[in-house]
Formats: sequence, structure tokens, C-alpha cells
Amino acid sequence: MTNILITGAARGLGFELARQFAEQGERVYATCRNPQAAEALRNVAEASEGRLTVHRMDVGDMASVKACAEELKDVDIDILINNAGVWGGLDTQTFQNMDYDNWARELNIMLMGPFRVMQNFLPHVRRGHDKKIVSITSQTAAHAYDHLIGYSYATAKAGLNRAMTALAQEMQDEDLIFTLLHPGWIKTDMAGDVADLEPADAARDNIVAIRNLTKEDSGKFRKWDGGIHPW
Repeated sequence: MTNILITGAARGLGFELARQFAEQGERVYATCRNPQAAEALRNVAEASEGRLTVHRMDVGDMASVKACAEELKDVDIDILINNAGVWGGLDTQTFQNMDYDNWARELNIMLMGPFRVMQNFLPHVRRGHDKKIVSITSQTAAHAYDHLIGYSYATAKAGLNRAMTALAQEMQDEDLIFTLLHPGWIKTDMAGDVADLEPADAARDNIVAIRNLTKEDSGKFRKWDGGIHPW
């Protein structure tokens, strides 16, 4: 049985990853900002026979991250998935109309948030078997992406990409695997129905991609289908 920690598990891709990993017999520690409001996630936990538990962690708050790490101090984490994300809407993150408070929020949640989580949970991962740290990123972070972007979201994910590749380089002599994963364009609350993939289908493919990661993938930008994403 693999121990898996997932941030932002209350909805969207994070929820489906947590649900499907638990269905496959893994031990899932599903975190979210407000467990009391995460009814669907709590229902999955109740039906999981102890394979999935829900834990409070706001990745934008260092005290919250530290508290969760302390709560789970005796847990060895095999796979850590940085999934938590926010989206302020395209209208408020264009060159002509930038909401700087939202930009700061997105950087805090999607760049500094995963960094906080990795700082505090690295000892757990070092004790684990798989030693995989997977950060869910976006195709919009790549220079190769030539479509309209939301500047706040894209720059937060680009910063995350650089932090992950730097960590992979800094810790290359360890067995740790730091991998970036573009999960596909998924029909979540953030993307809406115009996206391509259903959350359940995307999660299934992403789980396969995560399971197949090896040390050779550390520092790489992978896609949900297992391919390399152009930078």
C-alpha cells in the first residue's frame, strides 16, 4: 500500500485523484482548507474503510502547513502531490486590467504554497518508499504556449516550474523525484465546460503517469499522457 498526500483535494482533479487512489487500495491523506465544507470528500472518506482521511491544510498559510505536518509527523509519505490551486478569472489578470491583490494570492497559493508544503513534508517523503513529489502545473507556464494567458495564473505556475527544477538539481544525489505534471485541460470549476477532459478520466490518466515516474523524470515537465511537455 502506498501512502499518498494530496493538497487541494476537496474538488476537481484533487478530489478525483484522492478518490481513485483510495479505490485502488492506496492510503490517501487528502488535505483541503475547510474539511467541514468538503462534503463530497468526507463522504468518500466515510466509505473508504479508513483508506482515505481528510486533513485541514491551507497551503497559503505557513502555520496551517506546519500544523498538518505535525499532525502527520509519524506518517511516511511515498507520493506527495501539490495540487491546490486558485483562479481569479481571466478578466482580472490581463495587461489592461490586472488585479494585483489576486496576483499576490495566486503566487501565494500556487508558488509559495507548494514550496511551504515541500519544506515541511520533505522529511516524511525521505522516509517513504517512492519518494515522489509531483506538482500539478499548467501548459500556460511554458514559453511554447502561444495562446492568451491569465498573467497571474501563468506566472505562478512558471515560478513553480522553476522552483521544482531547482530542487531537482539541488537534491539530485538523493533518491527523491521532483516532477512537474500538466494534467490536461480539465472540466473543473476553474476551467469550466469549455475544457477537454472530464475530471474522472483525467485523474485516471494522471495516476498512471504518476505511478510510472522514475528518477529519470526528476526535473522534467511531463504531461498526463506520459509525454514530455515542451518548455
